[in-house]
Amino acid sequence: MGRLFPSLLVAVFAVGLGSCTLLPSTGPKSDDIKADATAGIQSGASLPYALVDVSADTIGFLSQPNIISFKGEFPDKRPKPNQVVGVGDVLNISIFEAAPGGLFTPGQAAGARPGNFVDLPAQAVDQKGSIYVPYAGEIPAAARTIPEIQQAVVARLRNRAIEPQVVISLNQQHSSVVSVLGDVNTPGVLALNSVGERLLALIARAGGPKYEAIESYVTLQRDGKRVRVLLSRVVHDPRENIFVRPNDVIFVTRESPTFTALGALNQNVFGQISDISFDVETLTLTQAIGKAGGLNDNQSDSSEIFVYRFEDRPLLQKLGVDTTRFVYDRIPTIYRVNLRDPSGMLLAAGFQMRSKDVLYVANAKVVDYYKLLTLINNTANTVSNTANTVSNVNAARISVKGSN
Repeated sequence: MGRLFPSLLVAVFAVGLGSCTLLPSTGPKSDDIKADATAGIQSGASLPYALVDVSADTIGFLSQPNIISFKGEFPDKRPKPNQVVGVGDVLNISIFEAAPGGLFTPGQAAGARPGNFVDLPAQAVDQKGSIYVPYAGEIPAAARTIPEIQQAVVARLRNRAIEPQVVISLNQQHSSVVSVLGDVNTPGVLALNSVGERLLALIARAGGPKYEAIESYVTLQRDGKRVRVLLSRVVHDPRENIFVRPNDVIFVTRESPTFTALGALNQNVFGQISDISFDVETLTLTQAIGKAGGLNDNQSDSSEIFVYRFEDRPLLQKLGVDTTRFVYDRIPTIYRVNLRDPSGMLLAAGFQMRSKDVLYVANAKVVDYYKLLTLINNTANTVSNTANTVSNVNAARISVKGSN
């Protein structure tokens, strides 16, 4: 047993130094991240990624919040859309004449009327886009405003009725509608009013959002294009509260912007969860580290702070990354920040986090040696206890034999 004890210690020490991957860890080591950034493209098992240092040369591109806006994606200089009649709309039509005895107000019936006019049955715009008016025939109505339709009817009746005047109003609206769906209190299909309505007005008519604006996204679908914006941004920026057009689809969903924090952070000490909410529209890296409890002073390497995300190819090209080796336009990217550098904290204060980012803080290299020493110490204690137990058993056996 005397020879076995040193042999076991030597074996454990050799294994620990020869392969640190056997030691427990919360994630990749900083050296592996830097090595695989270039070697990963040749390895069939690894996902190739770009490694970008956050520096004075790159922070200008990374300090701008990646905010998609309605006003940027749906530019419209008009104060409001012109409301036109469409197929399926139902119109009320009233025809006035200047004197009794005309085409629509016969003389013998004039005394029984409150005025020289007649209300026609409600007319629905047919599939051809027309309505039918007696003595005027088919009148094109689809894609025309109500004043234009009125003028068209008057022109048809001018030579038949006595100085005709026509008043048309909307009875039922089926073409200029907007669907408001998702996490609103009363989802449904809403008709647009004649003066035009903005995005927040339609959400309000649908009962308002079920959840807080910072936790809700608004997706606007128009002409096959979809844009998704945080509701709090629409509330706080009047330019984002754009006019809604007929047949738009508004979808409100609850999804709080979050990031995942892993590695040598105090959140593990405090028992916090790894998925952390922004709670604000934009979040910097320093704020994210603070929300995760800060760096663990006994474990973290403050020079190796990493942020994982998928980045668009054009941005990486602006950052000076060679993107020719990547196949897809959404490129796996790891940003590295060195907080040991006095300017690192300023760079981190400008770096903008995005929803679904992964913040990872690597362990200091000395932590692996602490783990190894702990493993050796525990193994030594185990071997020592085992040796003592065996010695005690042998001593007991000898004592029993001597008494016999």
